[in-house]
Amino acid sequence: MYTRSWFGKKRWKRSMWAVFGAGMLFASSMWFIFGRVLGEQSGSSPSSGSTSRIKTISDDLTTKQMGATSSGTWGDWGMMWNRIYSSSVKNYREVNGTGYGSADCTTTFALNCYTKAKGGVDDYNNNNTTPADAYNVTWTICNSGNNYCGTGRSVAEKQDPNTGLVWSPRISASSTWFTANNCKYPNGLPGDDGVCDTNGEVACYCVKLTSSKTGCEAYDDGNWRLPYQKELMQSYIDGSWANLTNATNFYWSSTTLSSGTQFSWGTYQYRGGSGNDNKTDSTVSVRCVR
Repeated sequence: MYTRSWFGKKRWKRSMWAVFGAGMLFASSMWFIFGRVLGEQSGSSPSSGSTSRIKTISDDLTTKQMGATSSGTWGDWGMMWNRIYSSSVKNYREVNGTGYGSADCTTTFALNCYTKAKGGVDDYNNNNTTPADAYNVTWTICNSGNNYCGTGRSVAEKQDPNTGLVWSPRISASSTWFTANNCKYPNGLPGDDGVCDTNGEVACYCVKLTSSKTGCEAYDDGNWRLPYQKELMQSYIDGSWANLTNATNFYWSSTTLSSGTQFSWGTYQYRGGSGNDNKTDSTVSVRCVR
C-alpha cells in the first residue's frame, strides 16, 4: 500500500500554490489587456471604462464636436474609435486640402460639403466656380447704353451700386506707390534724403505732380484716382472677384500705413486680403476709381 510521505505532501501543496498564483497572474493580465487596453474594439464591443485613455480622447472630441460615432469608409470600429478616426480624417483633409469634389459629406468631410453659412469656402473658392450662396450685389456693366455708368468714358468697366464707385480695368501690373498715386519721388522737400525707407521721414511724403502726371491721375481723361484701402476692401465684399477683370492681383491703395509711413496698404480683390508693402515696390498692380 502506497503512503504519501510528509515531504511529498509539502511539495504537493507548494505546487498547488504555484498553479494558483500563475492563474491569478494570468487573470489579472487578461483583465488589464481586455478590460482596459482593448476595451474599445470594432463592432458592438462594450465601451471602455472611465479610466481608459481612449474614452478620455473620445470625450474630449465629443466636447469639441469633432468626429462622428457612425461607421465610415474604414468600417465600424466601435463608437469611440469611429469618432477618433473620423476626426483624424477630417483634420487631415482640411489641413492638406484633399477630399474636394466628393459628394459623400458624411464620411469624407470634404471642405466643399460646408456652405458659407457653416463657415465654408470663400467667394474666391480656390479659383473655382463662385459658390451659389456667396454674397454678391449686382454690379452695373458700363456700356454706351448707360453712358458708361454716367462717366462718358468708354474705359469704365463696372459700377458698384453699394458705393457708387466706377472702376477702371487694371491699368498697370507693375508700379511703385509713388507712380500709382501721382507723387513726385524724390519729393524735393527739405530733409528729403531721396529714399523712403524709414517711418516718418520726409522722403515718404506724397507731393502731387501737377505736370507729367502718372498713375491714376494720368489715366484716360485725368479724372480718375487711386482708391482708398477700405474702398478696395468694400469692393471685395460687394463681389469684385465675380465682377472685375484681373481681380487676382494685389492692388495699391492711396492709404499710407500710419505706423510705418514707408509702407502703403494694398488689397487683393479676389479674396479681400489686405496688407502693406514698401512704397518703392515696383511690382504691385494699379486700378482706378471715380
